Amino acid sequence: MNRTHISACILILLLIGLTAPALAGTDGPVRLTVRIFQVPAEQSFEVKRPDGRGGTVTLRVSGDAAARFPRGTVFIPTELAANASGSAIEEEIGRTVVFGCGDLIADRVEVRELKSFAVTLDPAHPMEEARFEESRGEGRTSDYEIRVERLPGGPEKPLVRIRFFAGWHAQSGSIGVGMSSHVISTVAEVPESKLLLIGAPGEKAVYVLAVCALAR
Repeated sequence: MNRTHISACILILLLIGLTAPALAGTDGPVRLTVRIFQVPAEQSFEVKRPDGRGGTVTLRVSGDAAARFPRGTVFIPTELAANASGSAIEEEIGRTVVFGCGDLIADRVEVRELKSFAVTLDPAHPMEEARFEESRGEGRTSDYEIRVERLPGGPEKPLVRIRFFAGWHAQSGSIGVGMSSHVISTVAEVPESKLLLIGAPGEKAVYVLAVCALAR
């Protein structure tokens, strides 16, 4: 074997050595945390308006606080950790997205954390889904479903498809009725150790998913 062939073999071995860790990272398991928040549309909120004397007056308003929310899906990168408090996430949502009715902008709105999940995705199990419900009394429930699917992508930021459904069910004796709507369906690169907020309007509420990849 001449010197040229030896150099070529060494170069190939070096390239294999450099790409092997990246491939291993791509094929290895990905752990995610998914937290689900709800901003009820109908609620009371405060609005500050000029009082005509150089000051402000606080008005108490009841109405559709989600009326000003964009009709599509909103992405909010944050510096918040996976275990950030609900109040910190609430402040981030309120700071980034405008809520209110018409020209009445809410100073603060109610944000509820509905559920949180830990998800592990790997080549053998690239998708996980979970369902949960809330009782509304008198045979009525609010029903929710979350699906998270891993897609081919780089090892630095996992690429996932996220679907979220919200609906309701009512039961009276042997008769039951209900419906479910597709609130969020998107593909996103999920950052490690920092929450990415994904929000969209549903029926009578705005829903926000807080997702991040956990360190391996």
